[in-house]
Amino acid sequence: MQANIKVTDNLWIEAEVGDQEVDLFKALSKVERLKDILGSTKCGKCNSPHIKYVCRPDSDDNEWLEIACKSYKCRAKLIYGQAKKGGVVYPKIKWKDLSKTQQEQRIEEKAHADANNDYLPNGGWFIWQGKKEE
Repeated sequence: MQANIKVTDNLWIEAEVGDQEVDLFKALSKVERLKDILGSTKCGKCNSPHIKYVCRPDSDDNEWLEIACKSYKCRAKLIYGQAKKGGVVYPKIKWKDLSKTQQEQRIEEKAHADANNDYLPNGGWFIWQGKKEE
């Protein structure tokens, strides 16, 4: 059985599934998770539709996954985490998803997260301010 599932107006996923209904259900479940990852159509900070998916290495050769706003006036980012097992990717939209270093860099968002069931402002999108000096 084959399924074509719409993620956004411009993105469709074609999934090959088994013959059982449960196989289709599992495939749809994965696609729903992909919608969380790939479903962004605009910047969460400035609402610009001009965004891009970025995979960049850091100095330790770790891969950073993010969506970046292409508006030169904004340049906000939504960063993604990767599970240690299973290859699962997720948007960092909650305070608890941020690393300790990220929490320190984004400490001004803590009050919002505390007041909103741990959710970060702007759906997790933020403008990188650089390393904070001590």
